[in-house]
Amino acid sequence: MSNRSNATGAQAVSEALVQLGLTHIFGMDVPAPLYINLDPSIRAITIHDERAGAVMADAFARASGRVGVCGAIRGPGATNLVSGLAEAYNSSTPVLALVNDVATATLDRNAIQGIDHVRLFEQVTKWGRRVDTPERTADYVAHAMRVATTGRPGPVLLAFPDSALTHGPVNPVRITEPATYPRVRMAADPALIDRAAQQIESASHPMVIAGGGLHLSQGYEALQALAERLQIPVATTPLGKGAIAETHPLAAGVVGAYTAGPGARGWIANQAVREADLVILVGTKTDSIATNDWTIPSVGQRIIHIDIDPVELGRTYPALEIAADAKLALDQLGQSVAARTKPSTWTRDLQSKISAWHVNFEALEMNSGGIDPRLIYRSLNAILGEDDIVTTDASYSSAWGMDLLRYKKAGRKFLAPRGFAGLGWGVPAAIGAKLAKPEAAVFCVTGDGGFGYVAMEMETAARYEVPICVIVLNNSILGFQKHYEIHCFGKTVETSFTSVNYAELARTLNCDGIRVTTPAEFEAALLKSQELRRPLLIDVVTPADARPPVSTFASAPADARH
Repeated sequence: MSNRSNATGAQAVSEALVQLGLTHIFGMDVPAPLYINLDPSIRAITIHDERAGAVMADAFARASGRVGVCGAIRGPGATNLVSGLAEAYNSSTPVLALVNDVATATLDRNAIQGIDHVRLFEQVTKWGRRVDTPERTADYVAHAMRVATTGRPGPVLLAFPDSALTHGPVNPVRITEPATYPRVRMAADPALIDRAAQQIESASHPMVIAGGGLHLSQGYEALQALAERLQIPVATTPLGKGAIAETHPLAAGVVGAYTAGPGARGWIANQAVREADLVILVGTKTDSIATNDWTIPSVGQRIIHIDIDPVELGRTYPALEIAADAKLALDQLGQSVAARTKPSTWTRDLQSKISAWHVNFEALEMNSGGIDPRLIYRSLNAILGEDDIVTTDASYSSAWGMDLLRYKKAGRKFLAPRGFAGLGWGVPAAIGAKLAKPEAAVFCVTGDGGFGYVAMEMETAARYEVPICVIVLNNSILGFQKHYEIHCFGKTVETSFTSVNYAELARTLNCDGIRVTTPAEFEAALLKSQELRRPLLIDVVTPADARPPVSTFASAPADARH
């Protein structure tokens, strides 16, 4: 008796997605046989650009702890996915990308939109396969999810010719685990934990830097428990922001290049890392932004590095290398290290500096004639609930956000494209996050440069009744590009836009739109974000010279070097 079902490949894929617990797919109604046979429990979100679909799937996965799914037509649709999946790959977000492919009989015969999709996505996925036969369609979906959610998570690809989806028979769908992460946890070598405990106990002023891997592991309680047991400060990388409640007395802020300038809260954290006699890195791949070009910490400092991916251990920093799930390793450390009854004088001094910074920030006078972007983040701090989400774009909006937003509860609620840093990420990310967490208020802060990439996705939000609040920092320039060129070369060439009223544009896209030019107008507009019924865009006219304290601008400007 055959174990095969007479269902088609598309029906098998749909059933596999249902059994995996997946609820949304973001794309362009492709692969068509799958969409035609898609189970009603899976909501299809049709977007205007496939890249936006990949971003929505990415943010959905970050916010929900479940794999995000996106789809695209072969060829040009698939190539549009690349930059979206590159961000997911660099930020270790599990996303399943489904594309249709040319028929097997037409391979290598110049079929329209024919391309080797597996090779195309090799550098931005953990794994990918072309599936030619109906029998194993569901098998491959299950395995793709296994790859996406084990070890260091990441995006995966399946490419299906229509024949694999429209025909049968198929192997039975056998799903043993839902598409959540982390799927498998690995504890650390006890001997290495003992060595780490000894190093920590011998240090006079150690500190922790938690990265995005802490979110992936959901090790919030373990991190806080260890910090409190040792009475040591915890800083985070940009992707790790929210690993500890940022109102906690031991929270030190976000380190790295985008909070490196004088006057930033993160500048205090960066200085603390330089002074620490032991740095415990948890779930970070030590990229250039998080480490300010590998200077925070310095290569010469004593370091313990914990990460699920052994390849990242010792990549930049000689360290005591511990390959393990972040949560389990922190639990093990907490059981092995001796408790400290009170914070050191060094830790108390750091706490005093951070407290003084917050007092000064709250008392900061804002120019009544214009809107300082810092006002936006201070106002968001005042209204954000514990589980509310803020997405940002690359460049300035994420730099200000990571330094100024202050989350009252640990969790992954600051979503920014700091893995690959592409513009046009914030708006589709807000849509994906809101669909993942409908009970949370979701705000997006983006610049006019980033918004220009994805303005039409406001119509997507309106069509699917996704009530997000999008705040556009409208300075009519590509801010970082202009400031960088002037700083480094003494001039800029093509970095300005004409003046655009994005609130009017939003209204044409079936959203609400408000344009504001003064702090009082912004505060009034922000109040309208409470209990939204449909998307709201607040177009905030900001000064062209406003810029966050990124490390680039802490160096000598061009005119001082010549």
